[in-house]
Amino acid sequence: MSARSVLILAAAAALPLTAAELPQGVRFDRNGSFRVGDAEFYIQNYSPSWTPAANGSWKELKTKLDKSGLSLSAVMRVGTQSAAVTEAVTPTGENAFRLKFDAKFAEKATVNALHGVFVIPAGEMTVTVDGKPVVLPAEYREMTIYGNSKAKELRFTAAGGAGITVSGDPLKLTIQDNRKFGNETFALRFGATPNAGQMTEASLTLDFKIDPVRTRKVDLAPAANAGFADEVAYDGKGGWTDQGPDNDLRMIRPGTVEVDSLAFDIIDPAKNGGRGALVLSGKNRKFTGSAASLALPENEAGAVNLLHASAWTPKAGEPLGSIVAEYADGSSERIPVRARTDCGNWWNPSAGGNAVVGWSAENPESLVGLYASSFALKKTGPVSLRFEAASPDAVWMIAAVTLSDRPVRFLAVSDKPLEIKANYQWKPLNYKRVIRKGSALDFSFLADAPAGKYGFIRPTAAGTLTFEKAPGKRIRLYGPNLCFTASYLTKEAVDQLADYFVYCGYNTVRIHHHDTLLLDPKAPDTLTLSAEQLDKLDYLFFRMKEKGLYITTDLYTNRTFKPGDNIPECDFYDQRQMKMLIPVSRAAMASWKEFAKRWMTHRNPYTGLTWAEDPALYCINLINEETLTNNWSRTPSSVKLYEEAFRKYCAEKKLPGSSASNGNPVFRRFLHELQEAVLAEQIRFVKDELKMKSLVTSLNYISDIPLTLLRRRFDVVDNHSYFDHPGFPEKQWSLPYSYGQASAISRMAVVPRGMMASRLPGKPFLVTEFNYCNPNIYRAEGGPLIGGYAALQDWDALYRFAWSHGSGSIYKVGGAYGFDAANDPMAQLSDRIAIAMFLRGDVEAAKVTYAYTVPQDCFEQNLIAGFPNLFTNLGLIAAIGSVPQGDREIPPGVIELSPADSTKPALLKDAKTAALWEQANKEKLAVSATGQLRLDGRANSFTVTTPRTESVTLKSGSLAAGTLRIRNASCFQTVAAISLDGKALAESDSVLVVQLTNLSNTGILFGNESKRLVKKTGALPLLILKGSATVELASAKPYRVTALDCDGTPYGTVEGSFSNGVYSFKADTTLFPGGVMAYHLTR
Repeated sequence: MSARSVLILAAAAALPLTAAELPQGVRFDRNGSFRVGDAEFYIQNYSPSWTPAANGSWKELKTKLDKSGLSLSAVMRVGTQSAAVTEAVTPTGENAFRLKFDAKFAEKATVNALHGVFVIPAGEMTVTVDGKPVVLPAEYREMTIYGNSKAKELRFTAAGGAGITVSGDPLKLTIQDNRKFGNETFALRFGATPNAGQMTEASLTLDFKIDPVRTRKVDLAPAANAGFADEVAYDGKGGWTDQGPDNDLRMIRPGTVEVDSLAFDIIDPAKNGGRGALVLSGKNRKFTGSAASLALPENEAGAVNLLHASAWTPKAGEPLGSIVAEYADGSSERIPVRARTDCGNWWNPSAGGNAVVGWSAENPESLVGLYASSFALKKTGPVSLRFEAASPDAVWMIAAVTLSDRPVRFLAVSDKPLEIKANYQWKPLNYKRVIRKGSALDFSFLADAPAGKYGFIRPTAAGTLTFEKAPGKRIRLYGPNLCFTASYLTKEAVDQLADYFVYCGYNTVRIHHHDTLLLDPKAPDTLTLSAEQLDKLDYLFFRMKEKGLYITTDLYTNRTFKPGDNIPECDFYDQRQMKMLIPVSRAAMASWKEFAKRWMTHRNPYTGLTWAEDPALYCINLINEETLTNNWSRTPSSVKLYEEAFRKYCAEKKLPGSSASNGNPVFRRFLHELQEAVLAEQIRFVKDELKMKSLVTSLNYISDIPLTLLRRRFDVVDNHSYFDHPGFPEKQWSLPYSYGQASAISRMAVVPRGMMASRLPGKPFLVTEFNYCNPNIYRAEGGPLIGGYAALQDWDALYRFAWSHGSGSIYKVGGAYGFDAANDPMAQLSDRIAIAMFLRGDVEAAKVTYAYTVPQDCFEQNLIAGFPNLFTNLGLIAAIGSVPQGDREIPPGVIELSPADSTKPALLKDAKTAALWEQANKEKLAVSATGQLRLDGRANSFTVTTPRTESVTLKSGSLAAGTLRIRNASCFQTVAAISLDGKALAESDSVLVVQLTNLSNTGILFGNESKRLVKKTGALPLLILKGSATVELASAKPYRVTALDCDGTPYGTVEGSFSNGVYSFKADTTLFPGGVMAYHLTR
């Protein structure tokens, strides 16, 4: 049992650095950062390579706390340089203090950015700047939300209700939306002086004022009507929910429960006639009354706060009850209490919009809890409250009431670390990375070996993939990435891996992050290939080809120049520089060509063909993620090169001088023209000199509008996208890692929706990197989302990133974490779902494509950011993409939308599509025009309904697709049914049912229960989250249900029932020791 701690500044708080002079509600870390509610403040710098660093990375830290406040000295690293820093925090009055930061560098340093920053969770809210409101958006729109270098004062409210005022002269304020980078936060930045460029010293002075919430606890005793304990189940007398001694709340103790800035008083039933709570039951329950009143002490409250819960909770958003606030003048107001938004179920508590888990414990039946919720009043000073039940079947249990002067936005979680271990909720999973041949998990029936048997893969005029020697055949591709040493294995390991990939249903693999390891480490340059490593790569290619897997790879990923490469513009050798140098360095271009030539013209002894001649190498990427807007400024030397080149560009074109920055449209056109010239030469070299017939692509990162004008040069378009990509609060690619822990469904399938507009109608579309990253708690949604929408968009290839980042996890089964699927059966089973929907083609492609028309003068029109969200929402309804203005090569029937019209459903001629698009934009409910995909962002549910494959993803409760129906789902999960014999589901004699909840390593350590910060990744054994649901399938005949081990081996049979054309059985991930994720239904 645990109660969440209020944020206080006292000796007993989690961090002891406190002083009476400093405001309550502020917690200081010894490194000089501090928190107020969910707002964290720290000093942050970005190195010339845009690597961030903050207080947590400072070295030689010396901290002192005395009556004058907090003072410290430390060493701050900025890339390869360092500065001596001091920070002083001094109280300046009641609930106020000043922070002064100074930095002195040993020598002149280049700093891309230096600022103080408040980081707060992303979501719709309003801040004020110099008294004027600034709305921060609920959904991502653009990276920079607001900028004002002359601002004087910023005000906002943190979780817990504390008002925060930051003032400076000036503030140099920038508000950034970090969702651009997959991080669910806003950054409120206050620039130092200077805040960027070359500097020897810098300083920052800010004043802070904290306005704490004022509260008053209310005695619930006069209104309490039930005890927390219930001795006899369902006797109609209560207490609690009348469910008996194994399922009540007897473990709660009298006293104070603190939730953020609020304190709730739990009364002692023993001193109140056995009554400790106010329990209201609907008309169909009747064991308590349905309404009650509570007189209030004199107050000036502007909000009512409850510690409460519900049972037999209605669907999200439906009425649970009402609070009627009555005032001395006879007036009143009614405040609705919405199910699962303002109050959740007491079993397996999970936070809602205005309901944070404020207290939790375990009873014999389940994890149980109470929620804290805050309700704003239109007037102040109510004299009484009346509580009324609204749902006929629900029970509303109120454990405490507290008044406050304002409504409170709660912190999501406490600061208590959370370690996942085997318990009643998490059970060990038996995973051996073996697939039993012929089992229901063996998807080798999809194989068509060897790769290249029909000649080279070619694009069609319609923008799909076919074969050189079989132009009537359509091919889609699905597979994983192999990274670093995962591509350099023993022959035995390669043989096993190729077989396993076929069992998984893969028909392609991407060789990635491989080029450095292909080199001879003893050579003075980065052009000399290692014969031993090349042989390993040759054999990998050979075996994959033999088993029917097509290959794609990159001609550059991470090769770092050496002095022997003779690149004049390369002035250091500890960072990769190809991406920023190749547009401005002939030597870098020559190096790129020579490496490509040596590799592609090498004859593979196992295939007898050069890499360039082999049709199994169906596609090459020129340079991985080389988009110049993300690479030109990564080093001080590259900044100088581009600034000088830009000055010459402006002079030659007789343009006025302007800044070299991504926000400058003139500079963006300059980068665009540079990149266009580079791509033209690379494509010419590959096709004309190397004579390669493989498809060519590049620029496989981000979806900014102008990239459409460049991507038209390619044979195919490629892009990358991740949901909940890790952040690095302290050091790049090092623990701790941060995650948003949002659901992609609630974000309207932002992955893959965010990539949809980057597709060019008439060109095939590949996604060579995607992932719903582990340990995101909703990643069970990933398979249906990527598979369903990729098929709707009629894309051509999908690649999970990654199978493995090293040989170690291929040679040995280990824990599952991060990007890799090799030891993650949940990722592998998600792929089975996506493969059925996309690769096999079970989900129907949209019949109509809408294209955003990109003007040739998009830079002059300042159309240089990403495509509008409202336009990409159309991709949930129909196929979308983008086309250069005046492009005559687009397929017939594509409907072009101008930038001005691209967000206006009413302008579409097709009334049905227009209505569906409008519904998606306004209600977060997206139903595809085919009728097969239905996404409800508010309910956090997604269904796919096709003749051969169906899936249901839901938070809990019941939901139907078509043939497949799910009832009484206990937690967030995906259940999918896949016909294995090609028949329609209702007629199939062999159906694979997959149930995905969540997996975890044993011992993974989160910073708190939100699971947004990972401090330790854990290890074996894998644990599966307990989850159950009743699975129903419409069918003319009953099934025999067999539960499967992760390798496809039968555990045993599962009892089911057949009635009125519906077969049902209960799926439970802990039904058999070792865990169950799949079932085989036969007859």
